[in-house]
Amino acid sequence: MLNDIFIMYRNGEVIPFIILAIVSVGYIIIFEKFILLQFVYRINFEKFNSTIKKMLAANDMERARNFTKATSRTSVPMLTLKAIDAYENDPMRVRSVVSEESLRFFPRVRRRINQLPNLAAACVLLGAIATVQGIWRSFRMVEGLELGIKSFAFTTGLSHALLPLAIALVAAVLLMLPFGILDAIAWRLEAEMEHSLCVILNILSPEMQPMFTGGSGGSSQSDSADGHSGGGGGGSGLDDDGMDRVESKGRRNDVSDTGGLQEVPDEEEII
Repeated sequence: MLNDIFIMYRNGEVIPFIILAIVSVGYIIIFEKFILLQFVYRINFEKFNSTIKKMLAANDMERARNFTKATSRTSVPMLTLKAIDAYENDPMRVRSVVSEESLRFFPRVRRRINQLPNLAAACVLLGAIATVQGIWRSFRMVEGLELGIKSFAFTTGLSHALLPLAIALVAAVLLMLPFGILDAIAWRLEAEMEHSLCVILNILSPEMQPMFTGGSGGSSQSDSADGHSGGGGGGSGLDDDGMDRVESKGRRNDVSDTGGLQEVPDEEEII
């Protein structure tokens, strides 16, 4: 089959050359994204996180800025530098600045990777078109021939017509395997970058908790004040029975308070 494929390219057929061009474009994308993901965007995230965390916790912004510039000019160090600049200008804008820069940078990680399945599908479709055209040419070629010659010519033409489809399937495999690898690398890189940004934001811009200073106490005091005022206002509207109950309650309290004291007997009672 390889000899037939070389003969097809030697004859200068169009569709196999188009498939070869598509595969070449796909592998340019593959090599470019592999270099970016593995050698440009990727850093030692564990070391970077521990070092930048110590510097930011110590509020040593100048050393942190120099460390990010020395580490990389893109990826997480670039976003960290933006966060430090925002923190020195306005600490309340750190999260908004990091969010804007992240939304601008993160699409670069997967840029052009998702074109590889489209290129593989285009190869398969072009191979199918070439196969259909070759089968149709085989039917046209065997018209008017004898039965023995017709079967030989048809099988020869059919085997030749299936070659573009075989080339297309091989090209699709060669494109989809690196696509799966690059997609896994990009997913892991995005997860590590998100973790690093979370570490930085937790130091530079921790979430503000709502502070209620005396809110509930003031309301309870006002409620108690309203209760006392309401009680005083309600006391003015008591009838005679209510006043008698209040006086009797007061007398009972007085009796209970003096109940524990023993009366001293007079001298006549002693005699």
